[in-house]
Amino acid sequence: MVNNIKDNIFNLAIDEFNKNKEIQLEIAFEEKEKNINGFRFDKLVKFKYQKKVLLYYVEIKPNINNAVIAFLLQHRKNLLHPLLLITRYVNNNKAEELKKNGIQFIDNAGNAYINYYPIYIFIKGNKPPDIFFKNKQHRAFEPSGLKIIYTLLCYPELVKEPYRYITEITNVALGTIGWVMNDLIDLGFVVKMGDRGRQLLKKEELFNRWCIDYNEKLKLKLLINKFTGPKDWWIHHKLNPEYGQWGGEVAANKLINYIKPQDIIIYADREKYKNVVIKNKLRKDINGDVVFFERFWKVNKNNKFKEIVNPILIYADLIDTGNQRVIETARMIYEKYINRHIREN
Repeated sequence: MVNNIKDNIFNLAIDEFNKNKEIQLEIAFEEKEKNINGFRFDKLVKFKYQKKVLLYYVEIKPNINNAVIAFLLQHRKNLLHPLLLITRYVNNNKAEELKKNGIQFIDNAGNAYINYYPIYIFIKGNKPPDIFFKNKQHRAFEPSGLKIIYTLLCYPELVKEPYRYITEITNVALGTIGWVMNDLIDLGFVVKMGDRGRQLLKKEELFNRWCIDYNEKLKLKLLINKFTGPKDWWIHHKLNPEYGQWGGEVAANKLINYIKPQDIIIYADREKYKNVVIKNKLRKDINGDVVFFERFWKVNKNNKFKEIVNPILIYADLIDTGNQRVIETARMIYEKYINRHIREN
């Protein structure tokens, strides 16, 4: 089903691009889903324009946001050929942002940015189709499912446990565990191994998708409130994990000390976050740089990070900023803390 959706997006984008243009892209070669230097692309495609050959790694995303852009920026430097983003719709602002970052794209509305010498095309402003595809959405990547996937990524061995035990760890209803696990099995992220139980597969692909969908579908639902506090108050405040944990740029600073935080994220329990607010004299401010999000996992007292959230969540926070230095910090955290964790477990 997922591949059908992506194929539909890809085919419509090529059809729209070829309408009423002197340049016609002819698909000369296509290779699907292969891993190159840790990046699993959707297609390797060779386009032909007259006698010119354009070879691209194609990444197909139904929608784009800061997390998608950060993901593409992180991986493109390790690839032999340019990346081509194919998506449903790129608005004017996103088109300029993609162009600025050197990310080539084609969408289903006929908007495009192609910069492959000697070909240069930049089209924006086309309106999206009135009706996009209506496809079954896998509930594993809806808010409740994303909470479960996060816990599985942090603790891959948990996938082998009975559903009732997973419910206790994730605070998600037993019935939800069942349909999320079935979806993950259908999508090839979980496999049944008979007497050996279940195993989590394609963890890097699952991690990348989780980061994007977390920022798009779950994070805003977790927002508690925004505040303003005294300058650099976070430096001197030791956060009690019982009340909350640092996320985002502060957590990154404490982990690798590469950036000075501009925005402060704290994941906290709704009934306890005010302890942090009162102790640090934070003032409620809709435009404040101190943002509290609801903690959606059970605190593990044996967690080695204690005052900060898991690096997986730190990474997801960072790539949502759109700031290049912050995104570079995310890459460093990925290489030091996440990459080995995903590959070893």
